[in-house]
Amino acid sequence: MSQTKTELLQGNLYINGEWISEEEQTYFESINPATQELVGTCAAATASQVDDAVKAASTAYSHWKNTSIPERAAFLTKAAELFEDRKEELAQVMTKEMGKPLTESIGEVGVVIATAQYMAGEGRRLFGEIVPAGFPDRDIKMVREPLGVVACITPWNFPVSLASYKMFAALIAGNTVVWKPASEVALSAKIFMEVLHAAGLPKGTINLLTGSGRIVGQKLATHSEVKIISFTGSTEVGQQLAEMSSKTLKRISLELGGKNAVIVLKDADLNKAAEGIIKSAFTTTGQRCTAASRVIVERSVKEELLKKVIALTKEMKVGNGLEQGVVIGPLVNEQQCRLVEDYVQKAVEEGGNIAFGGRAISELGTCYYMPTIIDNVHSNHTIAQEEIFGPVLAFIEVNGYEEAMSVNNGTMYGLSTSIYTSSLHYASRAAKDAVSGLVYINNGTSNAEMGVAFGGMKMSGNGHREVSHHAFDVMTEWKSVYTNY
Repeated sequence: MSQTKTELLQGNLYINGEWISEEEQTYFESINPATQELVGTCAAATASQVDDAVKAASTAYSHWKNTSIPERAAFLTKAAELFEDRKEELAQVMTKEMGKPLTESIGEVGVVIATAQYMAGEGRRLFGEIVPAGFPDRDIKMVREPLGVVACITPWNFPVSLASYKMFAALIAGNTVVWKPASEVALSAKIFMEVLHAAGLPKGTINLLTGSGRIVGQKLATHSEVKIISFTGSTEVGQQLAEMSSKTLKRISLELGGKNAVIVLKDADLNKAAEGIIKSAFTTTGQRCTAASRVIVERSVKEELLKKVIALTKEMKVGNGLEQGVVIGPLVNEQQCRLVEDYVQKAVEEGGNIAFGGRAISELGTCYYMPTIIDNVHSNHTIAQEEIFGPVLAFIEVNGYEEAMSVNNGTMYGLSTSIYTSSLHYASRAAKDAVSGLVYINNGTSNAEMGVAFGGMKMSGNGHREVSHHAFDVMTEWKSVYTNY
């Protein structure tokens, strides 16, 4: 059933506390990948509007940084209440825009609420330090200071939770924000910003710019008044932003790609391993930075594990994320679907065998792809090295723990590693040996919790962390104060 004109949404820009658009404003479309229906239209920000947003944030900063932390926290607490009121509405729009099942979208809004509450509490813990002085009649203290305008650039796979990680940490620390969400989820961003507006945040404290990365993202990366870039997305774009921002010595936080693996040793509980594998590999249709795309399994139990994983995968319903029972939605767009097809074809050309799936589901639409399992993959194959961002899982056989960990660490990425074993010895070794920012023992690769540092090593990031209080290492800088008396 087609949408009527009155059902279509429109997203404008939010600058200095107002929803705005110019007479000559251009708009782009937001398309539902499940149905190819038009969800709505969104304003494409111009370079001058980027300047306006940064100016508004810079002007608001002088007031916001001097607002007491309990008062800043009160705004986040109010926002958490308002997000609860609009949870279903926001989740519906997210599913329409990027395709994930509605249950996942509702859960994501829950993460936003939890993040607002957590960061409100963390404001009371922005502790400094008292340092013993080397001279008499002197006190020394070190305090955290905000930096100014933070540009938050976020992807489409988690439209609002990743924004909340960045924005709420920036705000509670005393910074102001200019947010550039991915164009695919611009209408979800509009609702998110409506909630923050309703929470009463002062004008200019938060600003929303939708539009192209080429115009908005590059302008923010090179703008002299932007002091911090906080980016989640591909490694390639992260490298470009780091290069562009270096000329103004911006602080930049990069949360980038992954080629995450589940290691399964012969002493593992294979039923639990299979359950953890499919949840890690196929949730969000594999479109998450922590998705498992490799299973590194000891040879003696490979066939049994493969059968269990295939059996569970067959039970997963693929379809429109708004339909009940669907656990795998469409890919975000046709381009992503074609990319997945190319990777699967390349895997077969290099010697992999398709054990399950391996094709687009054209009868459902243009953006659907079967959850796919490829056997007989070697660690140097393309599909074992490059991030796919789709529902594709490669099985790699090894002879034991040493080889398994070597294969795990043998990519340019280092985000998340999982190991299933009943051995305390190997579990403890894996926690030490895995070159990954996240290590899970007897759990999948995607199971992070609030308050625990999140981020990757190697080309999965540049060392900064989110979600926990360690986010303040990005959002603040130290000031040392000497007082002689």
